[in-house]
Amino acid sequence: MATTAVRSPLVTVQRWALTGIFLILGVAALRLGSTLLLPVAVAALFALLLAKPVRWLTARRVPPGIAAGLVVLSVVACFVTAVYFLASPAAEWMARAPSTLQTAQVKVRKLMRPIAQLQQTARQVEQITSTTPSNQQAVKVAPAGLLSKLSGTTIGFLGGFFTVVFLTFFLLAQGDRFREKVSEFVHRRHHSDVQDTLRDMQQQMSTYLFTATTINTCVGILTYLILLAVGMPNPGLWAVMAGVLNFIPYIGAIVTLGLIGLAGIVSFETTSQPFMAMGGFFVVNLIESNIVTPMMMGRRLPLNPVAVFLGFLFWGWVWGVLGAVLAVPLTVMIKVIADRVPSMQTVGVLLDS
Repeated sequence: MATTAVRSPLVTVQRWALTGIFLILGVAALRLGSTLLLPVAVAALFALLLAKPVRWLTARRVPPGIAAGLVVLSVVACFVTAVYFLASPAAEWMARAPSTLQTAQVKVRKLMRPIAQLQQTARQVEQITSTTPSNQQAVKVAPAGLLSKLSGTTIGFLGGFFTVVFLTFFLLAQGDRFREKVSEFVHRRHHSDVQDTLRDMQQQMSTYLFTATTINTCVGILTYLILLAVGMPNPGLWAVMAGVLNFIPYIGAIVTLGLIGLAGIVSFETTSQPFMAMGGFFVVNLIESNIVTPMMMGRRLPLNPVAVFLGFLFWGWVWGVLGAVLAVPLTVMIKVIADRVPSMQTVGVLLDS
């Protein structure tokens, strides 16, 4: 009995040490293996998102492979169409970014002219920039390096894009068979229990992702209508950015508001139209975040604000901008898994709202 009492704390320390080592190695693997793991994570989330239309087609006696192919091809067609119409305006804005910032700076200075302190600060900034003419040369040299970086980025994007498309198709086409194989691999003795748990997790995540995507799509559509009514150039570009950035908690709406304000200041001569565009998006985001999302999500988003913010910081640090976009879905997936696995229930309690 004395030996057991002495060894028990040591076993606990060893267990916690092994858990900490495993977590550190896991985080390192996520960060170092982002090139491989990020497309896999995106494909898994897309498979959960598109599971509902595939199930709808299979319920009407469409073979799973054909149903998955039709759904994936439809999504790819929509994506390619959006890129075709938005690539030119986006490239134009990127090419004009330096001059756009200078124009915006000039207009903002005009708006702030009545304030003497800001005028003085603006003069100091002008004096500092005027004494460093080498900045002009840096702007001229930058485009060559940017083009070379864009070519490498394009190749990497195309590789990741096709990986996501084919892996999503295979996951959707496998459907229940893939879930059965996973349940057999995890625990053969309790095969049916594991399969039921996986089915419930898949349905819950599918419903959450479908609902979140529907809400953000509506945000993009309303943003498009508001910008179109105000007369903003390229309203589709900013509407798509509003819908995509709305997946990022807290920061996404702020970034969208700033981009719309910057584009409005540069595009319009008067100050009323930029403020109308920003105010319209602000009202849409206010209604969406405080009324629509809580009402439609209900208990599908059982995360507390601290967990959402820490998830945003963690996934953004591990996988960059795309990780920040996927932060909430990935954190929700961890919460759903933690609620179902007895050994991870402590994590589920920490993430719960």
